[in-house]
Amino acid sequence: MKTLKHLFIITIAFFTLITVSTIVTRAADSLDEDTTPNNLSKKTLAKIEKSYSSVWNNVKYYRVNKTVKLKVKFSDRDTEKIAKIVSIQIPKNTILTGHKDHVEEAKGKFINSFGINYDTLSYRFLKPVISSSMNLLTYDAFVNAKKMSSLNKYFSRIKRPAYMPAYSSGSLYIYPTNKKEFSPFSPTTNRLKITADGYLEFTDNNSPEAETNKSFNLTPDSYIKINRTIIKNNSWYLYYAHHLEGVNDKQVAKSGKNMYRLIITNMHRPFSMFDGDQGAVLMSRYKVGGTVYYTNSGGYSA
Repeated sequence: MKTLKHLFIITIAFFTLITVSTIVTRAADSLDEDTTPNNLSKKTLAKIEKSYSSVWNNVKYYRVNKTVKLKVKFSDRDTEKIAKIVSIQIPKNTILTGHKDHVEEAKGKFINSFGINYDTLSYRFLKPVISSSMNLLTYDAFVNAKKMSSLNKYFSRIKRPAYMPAYSSGSLYIYPTNKKEFSPFSPTTNRLKITADGYLEFTDNNSPEAETNKSFNLTPDSYIKINRTIIKNNSWYLYYAHHLEGVNDKQVAKSGKNMYRLIITNMHRPFSMFDGDQGAVLMSRYKVGGTVYYTNSGGYSA
């Protein structure tokens, strides 16, 4: 990769959502009421989509055409100081979520960058280099080049993989039984992450004891590679080799790489959440093995 320079940055926040404002009338004035789910009717959602041009998240997927070595900075989970800088090799044909930009670096100089979406690298890449004392905060990994054509040789835009939810980077959280436990920015329930390269990762949430950026450990409680995906109407059926602890999957074969199946259904019941005074974010509900989850899908602003 002679034409490429690597620049990798970790930001100091766990969960960043779009800062937005709302066109939906608030039912109450208190913060507790504003931060509870506000179900959106088809009519209300249609008005929002008509009034704003960028309501849903624009998640882009790329295939790696040539092997890339990423440098990732890890922070100590207690001090939050840089604890380790490592290189992670991403092999050819890996699918990543990211974005290409032409940005100003300094003093009027511009660079072309490919940035990987935060918290979307699968555990298989992190496993060889992490330790119990490390806590990976939100990170953005950038690959820079003088020419966009150089980036295009390494990263090709592709359609959303069949196993990925629309408008989401893949992190789904169990819908809380107590609506007052909802937060637009800090999930309080366990997470199922679907990675762009085709893995399922289930991780227990450390809240409320843990700070926001420590809510989820780097090491998932269970993970598995997706071997097959079948789409039927608004549901998709994910097949893999063994039971995934934490989810209600089903054994459908006695042996083989497709022995277990997990059904994920888009409930088509979006809702909004206000952050108190900044605006609203859009969430989507999914039923995962019979359990209701939610994921960030977008937002809108005045």
